[in-house]
Amino acid sequence: MLLISDKTLFDTIRIKNKLVKVPKEVQRLTKTPFNWKGFEWVPIFGNNNFPRCYTSKQKNLQLKIENNYLYVTNSLQKFYKGNNYTSFTYQEVLKAVYLLNKTLPIDIYTADIIKLSVGVIINKNPKLILDEWISYATKPYAPMMRKNKIYGSKFHLTDYYLKGYDKKFEVKNHNQINLDRDTFRFEIEGKTKYFNNKTNKVNVYKVNDLIEYSKFKKLGNLLLVKYLEIEKLPKLDLSKCSLKEKRMIASFTNYNILESIKKQHPETYKKDRKSYNKMMNNLNNSAFQNQVINQLKDQINYSMNN
Repeated sequence: MLLISDKTLFDTIRIKNKLVKVPKEVQRLTKTPFNWKGFEWVPIFGNNNFPRCYTSKQKNLQLKIENNYLYVTNSLQKFYKGNNYTSFTYQEVLKAVYLLNKTLPIDIYTADIIKLSVGVIINKNPKLILDEWISYATKPYAPMMRKNKIYGSKFHLTDYYLKGYDKKFEVKNHNQINLDRDTFRFEIEGKTKYFNNKTNKVNVYKVNDLIEYSKFKKLGNLLLVKYLEIEKLPKLDLSKCSLKEKRMIASFTNYNILESIKKQHPETYKKDRKSYNKMMNNLNNSAFQNQVINQLKDQINYSMNN
């Protein structure tokens, strides 16, 4: 069994940078693998029997040259530490980016961020956490499945998604490693414009932005805010609720019924939504959910301050 530490912040990245000098083999659309800057590049062919791009690997990182750009995708933490289930703090992020810059044939610091994943791990029972999730922005979650087992929940949004899942289960299935404790990971993955929209205002466009402490801190704060915004089962004494309130609760915790009311009876939906929100705002999270939130806060703070 592997003892794990429960702190991490951002993980998977997808970045690109324009090559100052494109390899001559790429310019010539070479159809055989070639070496460039210490990497072997393999052609990937399009429908016209000519290479559309060239790929390579560095540890876990996927590299691709396409249209004069070098793309880099995968977990920065795995590149630096060999896993993404132990601690990954701000200071380690600085070292990881420095190492990546020395390894790859581009200036990593000026590379554009295309996608970014921000997450945190805590030692809590994932099933107990997810059993209390209801919806996010009125949207239901989709189950995450592997080998016919549901191991997490995921909210699909336009430019991003939120997900919570059993990290112990994932590591066992992907890496054949047994972690010693229940492990829950909460994560946001989004396009650059999501992190930089009018609401979030993180302002991360280049890799260099990720190592700016104020922006690193904003990512951590955003992660916590998004978890708090997930609608969860409240600490509710149904014996003190009126019949109308019980019916309203039943409607708002069943997505299909709620969507039907929203489409067919929009005025009733607006009125009930206002009443439901007022009732929920006067309730507290369950004691267990408060423990989860406090652990998330602790781990995010740890990542930012070490």
